[in-house]
Amino acid sequence: MKFVFQPLIDLQRHALAGFEALARFRDGRTAQAHFDEARLAGSLVDLELRALERIIDASQVIPDGLLLTMNASGPAIDAFAQQHPQLDPRLSWGLELHELSSPELCGRARISADELGCLLLVDDAGIGYATRERITMLKPHIVKLDRSLFIRYQSSAAAHEHVDILLAAARGIGAKTLVEGVETAHHLALARDLGFDYAQGFYFSPGLDTQQLPEAMAGLRQRLGIDTPGF
Repeated sequence: MKFVFQPLIDLQRHALAGFEALARFRDGRTAQAHFDEARLAGSLVDLELRALERIIDASQVIPDGLLLTMNASGPAIDAFAQQHPQLDPRLSWGLELHELSSPELCGRARISADELGCLLLVDDAGIGYATRERITMLKPHIVKLDRSLFIRYQSSAAAHEHVDILLAAARGIGAKTLVEGVETAHHLALARDLGFDYAQGFYFSPGLDTQQLPEAMAGLRQRLGIDTPGF
């Protein structure tokens, strides 16, 4: 297992806000396949904790002051908080609560994130258990909209309504909003029109190996004029 880092862009400041750490497996199968297999085998939390530990090890390449987010289930967030009374203070940390974490397993997610000094994100809002009710109950710092809903926003009345409801719920609790799946200049314009705070997607960059980060961030700055502090 290794990790790549996909940039998160602050749309208000037109600047790099940080990265999401994404797992990659050497056998070529998707990370989702590995985590689904672990879930069925009852070893999901163990795999997630190993992933979180390796992200911490890999985080040394991220410049000071940036955000680094990590995806985990509710039980993994709780277990991680018990093992790590403190994280490297030079970075801002975010824990993305997985959309398939059932409600009865997520009640402590915000408390655990607060204990760690992390931001809590609701991942893939609009999919699985990542509903408006989860947003209003957990009061995350950031609500991350699922890519499929965003892509269909202008072509599907149902997706349009769903996105509007989720954005209203996020803003109702004072949460920031992040959209994934920005792949074109049109997507970026739509994200701005909808008032998202942050965005990520292939239009900015795919997930990057650590050695690719300096050159890729220089390219992002030159291509789109995005400020990339630390690079």
